[in-house]
Amino acid sequence: MTFRALTVGYIRKPDAETIFIDFEEKFWPGVLQVDKFSHIIVLWWIHERDNDESRANLRDYPPTEGAELSGVFASRSPSRPTPVGLTTVKIEQIDEDMKRIYIDQIDAIDGSPVIDIKPYMPFSDKVDDARVPQWFVNNVSRYTDKPLPD
Repeated sequence: MTFRALTVGYIRKPDAETIFIDFEEKFWPGVLQVDKFSHIIVLWWIHERDNDESRANLRDYPPTEGAELSGVFASRSPSRPTPVGLTTVKIEQIDEDMKRIYIDQIDAIDGSPVIDIKPYMPFSDKVDDARVPQWFVNNVSRYTDKPLPD
């Protein structure tokens, strides 16, 4: 099965302090009411890994001290069969005139295609007492002070 994903915009990082999603004009109407949310989930295409070699990768070592060899579906490896990145971000500002959503951070590079955004919903996207492998336990949380369970 094949399918088609559309690029709704691009990640832009013009300097070390500024990050925004620059929307294609035809998709800007889809941003209506996004300003009511504090955070969004950005789905972006890992375009620099969109090649046969990276798509064939099924195992990798997560970039964390002490990590064990893991399947790509148990990691956030950018080399994977379908190179989709997923990042939860805080909305800093929405610029209607320039058709941009300014965000606080993202692990995508400048120019990465954005294929979708979704509102972050704490009642469905937050998981209390989530379990992760030991090598991820000491990772720094971005938006919570609550430690991971042991």
